[in-house]
Amino acid sequence: MEVNGVHRDITVDKKAIVTDRLQKRELERQEDIQRRKDEKDNSANAKESTRYFSDNFNIQRESVEEALATCNGNCSDKIILRERFDFVAQSYQKLQKFVADSVMFLPSYDLRQAQETLGKLQVQIQEKRDQLLPKKKFAFSSRKKVDKDPQVLTNGAHKIIEKSDNLGIELAGCKIVGFQGVTLVKDSSDITGKDVAVTNLNDCTLKLFGAPSTVHMKNLKNCTVLCGPVSSSVFISDCEECVFVLACQQLRTHTTKNSSVYLHVTSRAIIEDCKNMDFAPYSLSYPGQNDHFDKSGLDKKRNNWNDVDDFNWLASDVRSPNWAIMEEEKRKKFLEE
Repeated sequence: MEVNGVHRDITVDKKAIVTDRLQKRELERQEDIQRRKDEKDNSANAKESTRYFSDNFNIQRESVEEALATCNGNCSDKIILRERFDFVAQSYQKLQKFVADSVMFLPSYDLRQAQETLGKLQVQIQEKRDQLLPKKKFAFSSRKKVDKDPQVLTNGAHKIIEKSDNLGIELAGCKIVGFQGVTLVKDSSDITGKDVAVTNLNDCTLKLFGAPSTVHMKNLKNCTVLCGPVSSSVFISDCEECVFVLACQQLRTHTTKNSSVYLHVTSRAIIEDCKNMDFAPYSLSYPGQNDHFDKSGLDKKRNNWNDVDDFNWLASDVRSPNWAIMEEEKRKKFLEE
């Protein structure tokens, strides 16, 4: 029975509610279809970008290898041989830059594989040049004079290193050379995906907050180095009275003494001709660190910080006297806001 049109109004309201629900469901269905289409497109674009990177990386890598093959003992003219190695170095730098420019869209696995290939290729170039063009021992450029008061130097605050016999230093995408009594800061835009060379520092604090490919450090005295995750290796030589806070795949330390290493290493640490080295777990924290770990490809759950191999110590049943595990009460935390 209809009373003053009430029954009719209720029927209309029910129809309106049903209609609204149907329209809402249809809208949700269309949105879900669009979302799936976007995801499919994004996935296809990602795959296409990765395929483009892989194809071009292989082409450039083969170009470097072919150029390196022309550097052989059949060439008796040292000038021509040097020119060939210079061309190899330029080709390698171009490949290295291509990888660095691709960091933002590459999956961590592909990035790690590319960086490992770069590292192996760099070793091949270095070994061949050492064989065919042996040189005298590398001499550092003169040390930069600065005021006694510490200062903070950020983007671009470094000198260009002179050419050296160390290919890792010469080809580094970021070079920090010849400072005393300063604090130097390099962020992700400066170092991620690049080789970093640090030489000839005294009484300095160096902050490397990014995900570099490799890090070479030589001739550091009384310095503190705080470093984000390095996708491959860290090389340290001729350092004294330093604190290194490092995360990497492999650590190689030569002719270094009286220094501490706060370490996250996924393979192992190696020392040679070193004395009085203390090791502790990695204890650095800074904004963006988790993202840098993702880019580096390092496994945060795998840390062999206390597995140190001393090449000068042959006894397997007794630990080398050249290194020790730092006592817990002496360990520090390095927290950056």
